[in-house]
Amino acid sequence: MFKLIKDNHSTIYFIALIVMLISLPLSRFGLSVAQFTLLGNWLLEGDFKRKYKDIIRNKPALVLISLYILHVIGLIYTSDFEYAFKDLRIKLPILALPVILATTKPLNNKKFDILLLFYIGAVIAGTFISFGVLLTKDISDIREISPFISHIRLSLNVCIAIFFSGYFAFFKFKNKIKLQFGFLITIFWLITFLFIIESVTGVFILLFTCPFLVLYSLLKIKNIWQKVTFILILIIIPLFILMFLNNTVRSYRTPYKNDINNLEVFTSHGNPYQHDTLELPVENGSYVGLYVCDIELRDAWNKRSNMNYDGKDKKNQDIKYTLIRYLNSKDLRKDADGVNQLNEKDISNIENGIANIHYTTKISINSRIYKILWEYEIMNRGGNPGGHSLIQRFEFWKASIGIIKNNFWFGIGTGDIDKAFKVQYEKINSILAPEWRHRAHNQFLAIFITFGFLGFLWFLFTLIYPPLKLKMLFDYRYFVFLITIILSMLVEDTLETQMGVTLFAFMNSFLLFVRK
Repeated sequence: MFKLIKDNHSTIYFIALIVMLISLPLSRFGLSVAQFTLLGNWLLEGDFKRKYKDIIRNKPALVLISLYILHVIGLIYTSDFEYAFKDLRIKLPILALPVILATTKPLNNKKFDILLLFYIGAVIAGTFISFGVLLTKDISDIREISPFISHIRLSLNVCIAIFFSGYFAFFKFKNKIKLQFGFLITIFWLITFLFIIESVTGVFILLFTCPFLVLYSLLKIKNIWQKVTFILILIIIPLFILMFLNNTVRSYRTPYKNDINNLEVFTSHGNPYQHDTLELPVENGSYVGLYVCDIELRDAWNKRSNMNYDGKDKKNQDIKYTLIRYLNSKDLRKDADGVNQLNEKDISNIENGIANIHYTTKISINSRIYKILWEYEIMNRGGNPGGHSLIQRFEFWKASIGIIKNNFWFGIGTGDIDKAFKVQYEKINSILAPEWRHRAHNQFLAIFITFGFLGFLWFLFTLIYPPLKLKMLFDYRYFVFLITIILSMLVEDTLETQMGVTLFAFMNSFLLFVRK
């Protein structure tokens, strides 16, 4: 068996790369199998003297590996070694993958392109599977449609696959109309999927990468028609997104459903309405606080549900306000007649903490935008951001900056980040409940907290030096990967999860070292 492996190292290596690329959007288990296969094949291949010389001469690979060494150095002044060793285990791909890929014989361009096609195909398969889950299952949270990896990691893979498809459409197959059309269809579907999955991170990356690609095309594409076509597409995509967002926000925030100068005073049962246009905001184009009769709501709701009107829903929100917002989203008055027009599914939605009928729509980016707008209203009115994915990030970042100020030069060490956040939230008397007191949700802040200003500068160096040294920074495939990963790090702890760090470590080394 060992002889069989020895005679087929290059084939095993190629197959392991295929499995790795297919598994990035589809399988945690597949990623583990692929990495162990790459490592085992590398060890059995031997020739360590040559590999040692190759890695010592390869400064970009050494710089990538140094990011892991930085985490090891952080053990010197940490106190929570259990967390530190767990973090080092998660980030092993940063150490292993550059060594393996940089010391293995590079592939020719044809094989490299085949690997990219496998990756695009796997991402497409992942989106089809997720779309199938959306259509066939009753889901309460859009994140549930990604069965293999988190929806955030899936959206990162989708963004990278969009830009890789652009490589094949505008560079590799620029003279083959049918293939170009196929990849343009792929791009259109993957962009559509980002809206289906309600990925704010994915749309953010797509929106802000397009201007960089316009600049790239001006510098790199020579054919005038290719340049014009590429730029037009890159302009149309963000323009369409911005127009869509503008129309959605205007329809949400502009009160057009109520004439506040001709409001009725009593319900059909003779009870007085309360009309509020100050405390409760506009939602879905209607004042939430109009036509509210608290007496009737309490009586009617308690007849329909076992969860008390003055209690909490399953998301620990006041049922009263969940009910009022839900009725408002259905253009119903907040009285007994409104509650009686709700069906059993509506009652269940309210009990589960769903405050807007649009949140239940399976395929609608509007629901995600509405949630963000409601979060903004809460923040604008000084409300508690806990449980709201966007605005609670401001509390995370506020705590992060506080930790940085107290540990500016060298940080807190590899294992103490959780402990530091717990202490800091208490120190600033954060309004977040304990279950919402998370870490930075910004990779740059996380690195700064852990290793201080000097470590932060070195982290930036590990991102920029390798492609600069290898003259790959403006290679299209590497360029779009780097922009995507940097943008993701602005809003996520990209390197703090197994899937995120593996995507970064593998794709970085793959694009830099695997091809000739």
